Amino acid sequence: MGGVARYLGELVRTAGDMTVVVNTTHEVTGPGHVESRELVRTAWPHWWPMVRVCREFGSAASFVLVSHVLPVGTAAMIAKWTGGVPYVVLCHGLDVRLAAGHRRRTFVFRQVCTNAKLVVANSEATAKDIRALVPGLRVLVLTPGVRPAATMSRSDARQRLGVSADEEVVLAVARLIPRKGVDVLLDATDRLPNREKLTVAVVGDGPERAKLEQMAEHLKHRVRFVPRATDEDVAAWYAAADVFCLPLREHANDVEGFGIAYLEAAAHGLPVIAGRSGGAKEAVVDGKTGMLVRPNDPDDVARALASLFEDPVRRGRMGEAGRARALSDFRWEDRWKRLMDNI
Repeated sequence: MGGVARYLGELVRTAGDMTVVVNTTHEVTGPGHVESRELVRTAWPHWWPMVRVCREFGSAASFVLVSHVLPVGTAAMIAKWTGGVPYVVLCHGLDVRLAAGHRRRTFVFRQVCTNAKLVVANSEATAKDIRALVPGLRVLVLTPGVRPAATMSRSDARQRLGVSADEEVVLAVARLIPRKGVDVLLDATDRLPNREKLTVAVVGDGPERAKLEQMAEHLKHRVRFVPRATDEDVAAWYAAADVFCLPLREHANDVEGFGIAYLEAAAHGLPVIAGRSGGAKEAVVDGKTGMLVRPNDPDDVARALASLFEDPVRRGRMGEAGRARALSDFRWEDRWKRLMDNI
C-alpha cells in the first residue's frame, strides 16, 4: 500500500462510522461491510462514472472527500455544479507537480481547487506548490499521522529475521522508484568498506528493484532485499534496525510530499537519515530526530551513517527524540479533528 492510500485509510479510520467509496480494479476486503458495484465505462473520459458516484453518495453527506485533484477532483467539481454536492480535495505532492507546466491541467487544477470547500495539503512543501498555481488560495496543511509502534524486542526481531546481535542494520522501507534514492544509499554503503558488520535491508518492491539488485551484486553480503513483506515482517525490521535511511530526491518532477515512512521509523525509536527534498524536511528535525543529507550525494549519506554508528549515545538520543515527537505531534486523531474544524 502506497503513502497516499495509507494517508487516506488512516484518516478515514479515525473518522469512525462512515461510507467510503473506492474506485478500484481489485477486489476490496477489510473490516466492516464492503459493498461492490460495477462502474460501466460508456464514454470518454474514464472518470465520468465517478460523477454519478459523487452525486449518489454525496447527497447524503456533508461533503465528499476527494483523494486526488486530477482526475477525481474533476468529477467532484461537476457533481457540485450539477447536484450541489460540496467537496474537499487532498493534495499529496506529485499530483500538484503533474499539473504545473501543462496548460490544460493547470487550468483544470485551478478550477477544481477554487470550487472546493477546502483544499488540504500533506505538507508545507506541497502547500507552497499549490499556492504557486493558485495564488491566494486557502490551503490547510494536514501532515500524515502515525500510530504507536507494535512492541517487539530487538533480540526477538533479529532472531526472527536471521540478523546477528552485532550487525549494524540500516533500514529502508519504500516503493522502489527513482525518487526514493535507494541507489544513493547503496552507493553510500560501498563507501563504507571498513564497517564490516554493516547490513542494509531494503524492504519493498517496485520498478527499480532489478536495477538495484544488479547494482548491489558486489555488496551481496551487505544488502538484503525483502520485496514481499507482511506487516509483521516490516514491524520486525523496524525493531531490528539501528538507523532508518531513505535519501529522497526530486526525479523528473516527481517529489515526495512528506514521507510517512520517516514517521513510522521515528515511532519505532529509530534515528532517520533523509534526503533534503520535498516534505521530508518537515518529517525530520535535522540534528534532533535525525539528519538531512544532500540528495544525490552518496558521500554525504556515508558520512551521516558513519557518524551515527560511531556515536551510539547520539544515535539513541535522536531515536528517542523522534519517537516522542512522532507520538505527540503526529496523532491521527488530531488530524481528523483539524480537518473537521476547518470545514
